[in-house]
Amino acid sequence: MSEYPAGSVEPYERGLAARRGGDLAGAEELLRRAFESGHPGGAHELGSIAADRGDDREAVAWWRRAAEAGLPESAFEVGYAAERSGDMEAAERWYRQAAEGGHTSGTLNLGIILENRGEAAEAMAFYRRAWELGSDKAAFNLGRLHDDDGKGDLEAAETWYTRAAERGNGGAAFNLGFVRQDRGDPAGRDEAWRRAADLGHPKAAFGLGAQSEKAGDEDAAIGWFRRSVLEAGVEQAARRLGDIYRRRGDGRSARFWTEFLSGLSGYSPEFEAFAAAGSAAAIQRQDLLNAAVGDGHIAFDVDERTLTSGGRTFHGMTFLGSFSHVSDTWLWAWANPHYGDDVPAIVPLAAVREYGERHAVPELAAGRLDLSGFPDPHQAATTMAIAAAALLGGDGVQSCRVNDGKGSFYFHLDDPALPAAGFDPLSATRLMTAAAEIFPTEQRRVVRGFLAHHGCRIRESAEVIEGTAPQGGQVTVAFTPDGLIKAASSARASAE
Repeated sequence: MSEYPAGSVEPYERGLAARRGGDLAGAEELLRRAFESGHPGGAHELGSIAADRGDDREAVAWWRRAAEAGLPESAFEVGYAAERSGDMEAAERWYRQAAEGGHTSGTLNLGIILENRGEAAEAMAFYRRAWELGSDKAAFNLGRLHDDDGKGDLEAAETWYTRAAERGNGGAAFNLGFVRQDRGDPAGRDEAWRRAADLGHPKAAFGLGAQSEKAGDEDAAIGWFRRSVLEAGVEQAARRLGDIYRRRGDGRSARFWTEFLSGLSGYSPEFEAFAAAGSAAAIQRQDLLNAAVGDGHIAFDVDERTLTSGGRTFHGMTFLGSFSHVSDTWLWAWANPHYGDDVPAIVPLAAVREYGERHAVPELAAGRLDLSGFPDPHQAATTMAIAAAALLGGDGVQSCRVNDGKGSFYFHLDDPALPAAGFDPLSATRLMTAAAEIFPTEQRRVVRGFLAHHGCRIRESAEVIEGTAPQGGQVTVAFTPDGLIKAASSARASAE
């Protein structure tokens, strides 16, 4: 049975439904009627609607009415508005009302006001109440107060930081590492920092990298510094990676990581090795796809996973990402805040990210890449998108300009109605030579990858790679001592 008058519940529920359906005028009328009939939730929702359209004064007025009628969530909103305006006395009063009604954030914020005023004991009492109501931040604050920069009750600090970390608070897990270090437990410190890194704390992976490097384990340090750069953009981690790779004599990797945050001028060695192996087959797929799709206007539907061009609709579309012609940056679709990784046309892209993380290919694991150092950043983005799309199988990549030409969207297609690329020895040499020009340091990998893609039987020596297709055609590629293609020949299967 509802605690509110019977005549107020029906317009309140209808008002909520109207708001969800986008009928704000109807929602406001119903919610006002609900409030006037005795339902304070009507006033609270009217405040939220006013806040959504930017009318803060009206929003606070409605929340105040709801708070005066006993709603703790409205008391919190009025207190928060008072705090933003600098009226801490009013903020405390409203937060106390919210706390008395069991509102978690109101209880937490009241504790913060009391702590800032120097009333630590009362603040801790409210933090404990907020913790009991479900606030991990309250447990973090209790840990911090007990910790007192390593001078306080470290046992109690460890208890509260552990509780907060168990509820997903990365800052608590990171601070827990320092408490364990202060208590003489370096293994426990590293365990806490690993949890903090998994929870997304920006300093945890760097700390683990620094500890690993100090202990002489450069391989572990590289792994943690990479995570620090890719997940948190920590410049110091990028510099440390550059230093490690320079000491190892790996100039390509040193350059890549030194440039990663300021503007790449080349791909990582890991990406070049990955992309080179599939490059000739990718060019072959692109040639067929471009001929089939043509140059018509592109429209797309991320829910239906379709792409339409020239009046023809293609299925199996995956939204790969976007390139900004203003900032010369690439953004993978799974990192685009306007979409989310649960959109049907983005879900398959998880395979690309997972491959990048599993095989340590940074271009496939980082959500955003600054390509401004490349001679042609747009072409660099296109090459990267086409190479990555090979992990999805299918037919290749299409792109279109968006936002008045300031950006480009990239799509991968996997439509059974599109033609499949078969093996032709005569065109194989052209495709492999073209791909080798894109990846000049990986030319043997280009040839080997294309032949393996088509199921060829491969024979390889220092001078020659020879592939024989299942249907009998043959390709022979000769190399210089430096691994560059010197000559290529082909022969179709002889007629019986």
